[in-house]
Amino acid sequence: MGSSGTEAAAAGGGPVPERVGAAFRMLMQIRMLIAAVTLLLLPVQELTAVSFVLVLSIVVLSWLASRCWRFIAPHLAAHPLLFALDMGVLFTALGIGGLAGPFFLSTVVTAALAGLLYRWQGMLVVATLEILCYYTTYSLTITEKIDFSFQVVLGQPLYYPLAGFAGVALRHLLDDMVAQEADLRRAEVQAAAAEERARLAREMHDSLAKTLRGIAMAAAALPKWTFQDQSRAAREARGVAAAAEIASREARQLLSELREDALVRPLPEVFREVAESWAAATGTAVACELDASADLPVRVRHELKSILAEALENIDRHAGAARVGVRLAREGADVVITVTDDGRGFRPRPLADLAAGGHYGLIGLHERAERVGGMVLMASEPGAGTTLTVRLPAEEPVHERLAEV
Repeated sequence: MGSSGTEAAAAGGGPVPERVGAAFRMLMQIRMLIAAVTLLLLPVQELTAVSFVLVLSIVVLSWLASRCWRFIAPHLAAHPLLFALDMGVLFTALGIGGLAGPFFLSTVVTAALAGLLYRWQGMLVVATLEILCYYTTYSLTITEKIDFSFQVVLGQPLYYPLAGFAGVALRHLLDDMVAQEADLRRAEVQAAAAEERARLAREMHDSLAKTLRGIAMAAAALPKWTFQDQSRAAREARGVAAAAEIASREARQLLSELREDALVRPLPEVFREVAESWAAATGTAVACELDASADLPVRVRHELKSILAEALENIDRHAGAARVGVRLAREGADVVITVTDDGRGFRPRPLADLAAGGHYGLIGLHERAERVGGMVLMASEPGAGTTLTVRLPAEEPVHERLAEV
């Protein structure tokens, strides 16, 4: 499937895959260096203005092709006539430099390029044409001293199909790598989607279900208070209404999380969106420092997004901060998330004390970080603001990824 897709793209002049483009660029650079060496090694008596301009043109064109491969490679793949013109220039230079000179290797690189761009059928056509051009050049450059050695007559032309086969094999290898990466990506997204469903079920049980249970219990007691204590009944009714509003908000949040695409977008992009949305809602200034290279596997992103959202919500509720900083960075083998504020601060307490006091927000941050192999550090002093740091490995262990796939 991957190969057919790239073939269709090439046939239509579409973009060449990045890996194929990198190989194309490398081969063009090799050809450029060979042509430059040929220019330096040409005997002075053979270095005419025509030969100099011709070989220099090949050097420059090869350099341009390596630099502008995104534009040139698709056109070469879609229009073989351009490739034929390139071959014509190459074999003209070969006739000037001599079949035994180093420039012969430039024509061999061209056969590898044909295998890379056209695969088997196109490569065989190009290799056959190159063999014909080689013998045509050989017949036109014969002098009184005829060279009938095996190397010149039979050995060198065989390099064209061999180099072409190498180009085809390289293309197959690159296409297989692209297909495997696409399969791994799909498996990763499927595993993340399954984990996301489990997470939503867990959060529905922990938040929405408990809220609805509390509403049901309070509503069941209302008839009793209506007859015994009408003022208490009024308070309970207001409590039921408030709890129903909370349940509605929790349900909307869960539904919005079902619709969002945080699973597939890069983590820095998701972090910026969360921070800017929170800043707009609260009126608190947020400075973001987000490293584009500090991305993480799909299955980790939602937990970290939730950690950031919860940390910002805690700042809004408790810190009274005027400025907030959100930093995402790659530090060695780890990705580090830091959320700082200049608010009132507090004296951190052990998690057991927080649980006993019913303060589950920070406990939830620790649990989310632990689920993705990370750890949370909290630094704060009264009147000195707060710094929340989350550190976790940038790459999942290979055995864990294979187990999930």
